[in-house]
Amino acid sequence: MKQRLKLAALLLTIMAVLLPSFLFSRDVFLVEQGKLCIYFLDLAVDEEATDKSGDATILIAPQGEVMLIDSGHPQCGEQVIEALNRLGVERIDLYVASHPHIDHIGSFPQIAQAFPISKVYRSSLVYDSSHYHTFIQTIAQKGLDVETLSEGDSFLFGKDIEVKIYNPSEPITYPQNYPANSTQFVNNQSVGMRLSYGDSSAWFGGDLYMVQERALTTKYGDELQSDVAKANHHGGDTSNSLRWIKTLQPKIVVAMHDDLDSMTVYNNYKKYGAEYHLTLLDGAVRVVMDDRKNYLVTDTKDSWMN
Repeated sequence: MKQRLKLAALLLTIMAVLLPSFLFSRDVFLVEQGKLCIYFLDLAVDEEATDKSGDATILIAPQGEVMLIDSGHPQCGEQVIEALNRLGVERIDLYVASHPHIDHIGSFPQIAQAFPISKVYRSSLVYDSSHYHTFIQTIAQKGLDVETLSEGDSFLFGKDIEVKIYNPSEPITYPQNYPANSTQFVNNQSVGMRLSYGDSSAWFGGDLYMVQERALTTKYGDELQSDVAKANHHGGDTSNSLRWIKTLQPKIVVAMHDDLDSMTVYNNYKKYGAEYHLTLLDGAVRVVMDDRKNYLVTDTKDSWMN
């Protein structure tokens, strides 16, 4: 009898822990035809990992073309592949590497093995790390079409979405003794791009720091305004300056991180009218938009953040 009571108590405890997640978890991996769908993935690494899980964002154009921006830490490859499979993706039309840090390109070899990739976009930045070299080797081994992006470039995503590049500038001038102590330099060479879909817009800027945010806002000003924005550098206070926030004027901000990096950044975005979503607490985030500034945001989980 005592054993049965203990088992019943254990089952009740398990249900108390798991039931809320079942009740409040949503399937965001659904596609709305004829609209631009953006999926900010909730990635995770194990406790022994020395690097964060990183960024990976899937975009599906109104006519079905697929773009993947970054692909997270090497441990996250299967998670990205699972998300692509749940969306019914069979081919990646465009892969964009924002910059060559492990938490952005680490799982690229796994992605390239699992899916045909029509074109790879990257910056011209050269970086002496094993993950960068593996990234370059995978492109060569697969015979992938690759093109470098820099300020002033543009390309089409599908038939209706224009992607304009604002960063990095060319030529890239490397600091002395590079790549030693180069984290900020590499992050500031992130591909910064704005998507325009009719009147609607979205910003992706990798891990840009404040110094580069300032340079871009000084040069381009209101041209950078974007209704949807991926928070630079995972929502950290190395980035997302007040000047940047006031220039972008986003309505929807998503930070992809397995930590809450800065309450100051969160409060500043909220102060200036943005919904703030953090994958740590909200899970995967889907943004669906048409070309007339209509947006629908769905999180996997409910949280206090938005």
